[in-house]
Amino acid sequence: MKMDLYRSREEVKQAILQQIARLNSEGDPFAASWLAYALSQDGFEANQPFSELVRRLILWADKDEIWDTRRNLGALCFLGYFLRKMGKETPGFTPRVLDQIERLKEQKDHKFSPMNDPEQVFPMALLVGSLEETSQSLEDSLKEIARTRMQGTLKRQILYGAALKELGESISLPEPGEDVSDIGDIIALVWCWERYGKAGERAKWWEAFDRVKELLSFDQAETREGARVLSNSEIAQLYEALTRETADPDPNLLFDLYPLHPRVKEIARKPFKEGNYLHAVFEATKAFEKYLKRITGIDKNCRPLVQETFGGESPKIKFNKLESRSEKDEQTGLQLIAEGICAAFRNPKGHEPMDAPAVQIDAIEALDQLVIISYIFKRVERAEIEP
Repeated sequence: MKMDLYRSREEVKQAILQQIARLNSEGDPFAASWLAYALSQDGFEANQPFSELVRRLILWADKDEIWDTRRNLGALCFLGYFLRKMGKETPGFTPRVLDQIERLKEQKDHKFSPMNDPEQVFPMALLVGSLEETSQSLEDSLKEIARTRMQGTLKRQILYGAALKELGESISLPEPGEDVSDIGDIIALVWCWERYGKAGERAKWWEAFDRVKELLSFDQAETREGARVLSNSEIAQLYEALTRETADPDPNLLFDLYPLHPRVKEIARKPFKEGNYLHAVFEATKAFEKYLKRITGIDKNCRPLVQETFGGESPKIKFNKLESRSEKDEQTGLQLIAEGICAAFRNPKGHEPMDAPAVQIDAIEALDQLVIISYIFKRVERAEIEP
């Protein structure tokens, strides 16, 4: 996987702003509310594009006739949620929205009811779930609707499952097979696992997204063969997923994306992905030590090996010509880093039991140590080696 998540996030952000620029006074308020939801991932304060879009939604909601149209309920729920988060809720607005949901309960089985649209039910659950106090019967009704309508596409199941999550239900996140290929389903998966999953569990869905991302388009006029134009809700889900991942990266994804030395990545991959971070670093240090022994022909333990091969007036491993003061300082510095790998990374992990506090590391610390090992590995490969 070679996807640049930070660049992708900015590309999606620009697509969102372009979509908003195309909106006019007669535009679809529900589509606009999903775009506002996307922008809300950048925060509810000092967020000018989001605030401006919310202002437009407020003006729209101020018209009495819009409350008579059932399909407007999702946008009104989004707006109620935004206003609460911004601390700008208008007295009476949320009760009026809740009353609309209550009335809709009686028509929940109607063919064109918003309750049959998970993209409408999610903002209902988002608003209701954010309230300190609400009608228990309303919550129970929304939960029942979400549970009984989860048949169908994976994307549909995920959105109804997300509604249940927002209402406080403890449900298992979807774990479909590896052959998921529909772009809408894959975006829903990365969104769901970013919003509700744990670190270390999200990388495989980003790998699935990486396989199809070249087929994505944000332009309704796209004519490229095989292009899949995303809906506003899909754009919003993708932007939230990217924002969450770049703010709190999945360590397994970082491991895949970072250009570690091939041998370090090869030897550490399995234990790292299994969550055995101590073993991942220990194996990488052993691989580094073995490589030094092989290229120098010196059979000593890690730290003495580094001292003999990196140090002295004429070291066996030269990182430069050793002519200037700066070059000699670099040689010494790299020797000290390599000795540190032996002393701080390898020796404690080889001598202490794995549950000893001195050797306990988490995923990010393990990555930090693997990066250092990788760097020295690469420098030695480029160095001049005395046979």
